[in-house]
Amino acid sequence: MDPTHPYFADGLNMLNDDFDLFGPAETGAGPSGSGATPTSRTKSKRLTSDVWQCFDVVEMTLPDGTVGPRAKCKFCPKNYTTTKGGTGHLRRHMQKCMPKHVQVPNTTQTQLQRHPDGSVTTWHYDAAHARECLARYIAQTDQPINFGDCVFFQEFITSAFCPQMQIVSRTTIRNDLIKMFKTQRDDLTAELQHLTVSIALTSDIWNACSKQDYLCVTGHYLDSECRIQKTILGFRPMDFAHTADNIFAVILSVLETYDITHRILSITLDNASANTKSIALFTERNIPQAGGYFFHQRCACHIINLVVQSGLKKVSNRIERIRDAISWIGSSNPRFQEFGRHCTLNGLRPRRFQTDMPVRWNSTYLMLKNCLEYDTTISGFYNMKLAESGCPPAQSLTPDDWYVAKSFVEFLQVFYNATVTLSGVYYPTSSQAIHQIVEMSDMLNTYREDDLLGDAVVAMETKFKKYRSEMPFLYALGVIVDPRIKLAGLEYLLEFTGNKLSIDYSEQITDIRNKLFEVFSIYERRFGGIHTEPSPEPDRQPLPTSWSILKRRKKDKSASSSSSTTRSAASSGAELNRFLEAQFDADENTENFDLLLWWKTYSYRYPVLSHLARDIPVIPVSTVSSEQAFSTSGRIIEPRRNCLTPEMVEVLICIRDWEHARKRMQNETVDEQFIQNFSNLYVDEGSASNQVQN
Repeated sequence: MDPTHPYFADGLNMLNDDFDLFGPAETGAGPSGSGATPTSRTKSKRLTSDVWQCFDVVEMTLPDGTVGPRAKCKFCPKNYTTTKGGTGHLRRHMQKCMPKHVQVPNTTQTQLQRHPDGSVTTWHYDAAHARECLARYIAQTDQPINFGDCVFFQEFITSAFCPQMQIVSRTTIRNDLIKMFKTQRDDLTAELQHLTVSIALTSDIWNACSKQDYLCVTGHYLDSECRIQKTILGFRPMDFAHTADNIFAVILSVLETYDITHRILSITLDNASANTKSIALFTERNIPQAGGYFFHQRCACHIINLVVQSGLKKVSNRIERIRDAISWIGSSNPRFQEFGRHCTLNGLRPRRFQTDMPVRWNSTYLMLKNCLEYDTTISGFYNMKLAESGCPPAQSLTPDDWYVAKSFVEFLQVFYNATVTLSGVYYPTSSQAIHQIVEMSDMLNTYREDDLLGDAVVAMETKFKKYRSEMPFLYALGVIVDPRIKLAGLEYLLEFTGNKLSIDYSEQITDIRNKLFEVFSIYERRFGGIHTEPSPEPDRQPLPTSWSILKRRKKDKSASSSSSTTRSAASSGAELNRFLEAQFDADENTENFDLLLWWKTYSYRYPVLSHLARDIPVIPVSTVSSEQAFSTSGRIIEPRRNCLTPEMVEVLICIRDWEHARKRMQNETVDEQFIQNFSNLYVDEGSASNQVQN
């Protein structure tokens, strides 16, 4: 401790008040007998150092048998030489000894901190805690690792908040992040080991600007409060070709890190052939649970993308003319300013338009959607300029172009909503999949005969039927475990979809029923002896839009006959039969229905089926949860920071995701910044922001 610290000045002043340091010595009294007593001080040798306020000069018997002066501490039995060497050794002892015995009052104003529970305690600056918080903030907000080294950040903190703030170097932050990562990973491992439910995975591969490929593995599971949790388990480099063997090896290494190889229920991947081949390697290791019925899931959003892209090719010429027009308007500042004046003359607010990226169909959708209000203005300005430059009329925008754009936007709205819905994080997406398929099939049937969109719709329907002529068992089971739908409701939904797309699902319904009882028997062998206590009544959740179809089913007298044939499908599974034969009522619990909480509440009534019903909703039907990590990693591994090691990239990605999971902030199903790039482009930004607020 610094000897000039105010602590010692206050302590020494207290000593002057509390101790008579020199009174006895000034009398000149010498030693009496063989005891040690204070010696007299002469005017020729005054003790001027402040350390003597903590020591007495006494005559003591020295080790050689002679008697001489020694400096004896006033607070402990130790004594030191006074004959030579100065007082440095005495000061060092004073700095260690005096704080233990002299309580100096704090003359500064006390700072208080309020805790979440409402209690208030005195705040003390903790350098280690400050470093930990800084490291967490850097990971949470994608800041550079040398953020703590910035002199302006230090000046901001020390001037406005905490003068005791110390400089934190890049190396220190890096070490703190690694330590935090290991601690949180150990905590996550312990949590996964205590789960009573299975774990579902999603995985995808991403190419960074540093020419390094990464594979992200994300886990989905149900916590003790019956809430769906999503967490990134690993963000590992792919140093080899994207073959099935290499994909399997990287995913397996992540599972072995957390010792959850035996807990995996499913893995959702995109449609790459290497991903499909890797599933066989997992099967050879006996990793799939529940008989492997749910293990391999194809990303539903990737399938929607393939379907929409096939339709966009058929209307590409008309969309290309609109794309060229808005690109030409924004390619020159004087031209855009002239277009702005043209908008004002037509009573519209001047704004810019963002062109799309053809590989992302939703960008095309957003581009067209934001242009429709300005269709007449864009056509008038663009065609006028084409005529002035002598371009042929064939390049001009026509009303048919805008009719196709408007109709296509209305048509794609259902597919866009389906993508957003099936990309959710904190609610069951497997129970929503068939509802979205019903909506999309109805839309395909409605626009099939459209004069201008017919070719595009037929192409999309062909691609749609390629992937949906066989309904995934997971999607079917996702609605069967819904007590408002069950097997009878599934039959009607498939019948409705089949009529719209000319698909016969009758044989699949029989196959689904048989698989249902087979899976139930697996869970019965595993959980047959477990009994649970009743829970409070669940909250409610809004119904899907396709519920009107099920309400019409209630009026159909054949509904009862469909339910009555369920028992004959299997000779076992009394609990499952009891659930399926319960009264089917589409009007029951129609407001704010919570599927997971319902099964938690009635687990005492269906002790085995409740385990199956709580595993199914956890399985995601898309890989968007893994792809969201790529948006984050794109901000972390930007061109100015592409020197980060793959190990450090995983540390930053995982900590950020775990911190967002702690606050349940991972439900970003769409990129808000991506949407804003198309919608919030008004020139008068102040008015635009006001409009958004209103």
